[in-house]
Amino acid sequence: MRYSGEVPRPAGESARRCAYGVLAEYGRDGAFLNHLLAAALSSSEMDRRDRALVTELVQGTVRMKSALDWALTRFSSRALDTLDPGVLWILRLSAYQVMFTEVPDYATCDLAAALTRSELGESAVGYVNGVLRALARGLENIEWPDRDSDPLSYLEVRHSHPRWVVEMWVRELGFERAESLCAADNEQPSLSIRCNLLRNTPEELQAKLQAHGMEVRRGELAPEALLVSGSGSVPELYEYQSGLFSVQDQGSILVGHQVDPAPGMRVLDMCAAPGGKANHLAELMRNIGSVTALDVSPARLEMIAGAASRLGNTIVETRALDSTTARAYLEGEFDRVLVDAPCTGLGTFARRPDTRWRKRPEDVERLSKLQLALLREGAAMVKPGGLLVYSTCTISRRENQDVVDLFLQKESGFGPIEASGQRPGAGGTFLELFRDTDGSDGMFAAVLRRAL
Repeated sequence: MRYSGEVPRPAGESARRCAYGVLAEYGRDGAFLNHLLAAALSSSEMDRRDRALVTELVQGTVRMKSALDWALTRFSSRALDTLDPGVLWILRLSAYQVMFTEVPDYATCDLAAALTRSELGESAVGYVNGVLRALARGLENIEWPDRDSDPLSYLEVRHSHPRWVVEMWVRELGFERAESLCAADNEQPSLSIRCNLLRNTPEELQAKLQAHGMEVRRGELAPEALLVSGSGSVPELYEYQSGLFSVQDQGSILVGHQVDPAPGMRVLDMCAAPGGKANHLAELMRNIGSVTALDVSPARLEMIAGAASRLGNTIVETRALDSTTARAYLEGEFDRVLVDAPCTGLGTFARRPDTRWRKRPEDVERLSKLQLALLREGAAMVKPGGLLVYSTCTISRRENQDVVDLFLQKESGFGPIEASGQRPGAGGTFLELFRDTDGSDGMFAAVLRRAL
């Protein structure tokens, strides 16, 4: 029997129903979670509080999937991989509320039963209700992998990260640091935005957003960064539509400063979509000079051009080119070349919880070869005395330091210079940012100067 709509629905059911719809579609189609979430919220009439609840439930459920499945397995009479996908996502969604929120257990169980009945039918209600009530009763007695005797399983399950990632981080950074990163990945970050300095100041933008009832504070890493909580749907804001700001993580903003562009320069962004860095470079240049933005996909180039139009950046030119062979199609040399390379994105786990489940260990080797090829191609287009900047949003030595080291071995005439914005005491030449110590995405950048 489906929900008739005539019986009063429990408080919060609309938010949970929306969250389940996003999760079910994500599990069915494998689409990017943030895109599904944004689409669901934009078509919803829920208030800001319920929208925030949907966001927490969706992102939290996907983020903690490994821990949720471990716990559910202890109370299910059936193997999770044999369940109807809809049943499994209702269990995960509800288990997240039991394990990680302050929602009363009875309310979670009642809402799960109502949702199951409405979406999947009466036959599944008893099973779902039984598993969740057993979880609520037995939560404190779950045996988790031991931190000391099985540290990798502990990180994998308790902190809900892929096994191959925690193995790599423990190997490269040590266990304590790996655990710190995993814990930081599981905290919901504030929204980071970049003030368009050509149209307003950070102080002016902060006041305007606070007038909407938002919590806004200045970013610590970049002068034009603001951190926002309680924003609701960003594209609906007048300030966004008017080009007063863009959504961009602080770490990515800091990469633009590594390029150090000046008005009148000729700048190339080789992997430009969706356009955040290309448009930031144009703003740093005060919209004087040229920024050539490359991507192989015309549809993704439209995103760059659309952002440039909204922000008023008239010097951004898009070109549909394969960046691995771009030099054959671009005339002359550039003052600055940015290679913001495709990567595993392991530094974005906090903002993009589904990323942790999309990537595979073989991606590291595949992408590192592409990254080196892009860096060498970019080097051929830098004028003498110009800068070549390599960046990723991942935490992987093979994709970061090793790529730069191999490049410097193969290409003469380039030398690293110290990146700006390093943490006090961080040491080293390269920029390295981490969620646990810097509050930004994990970010790597190397600044290389071509000899005169």
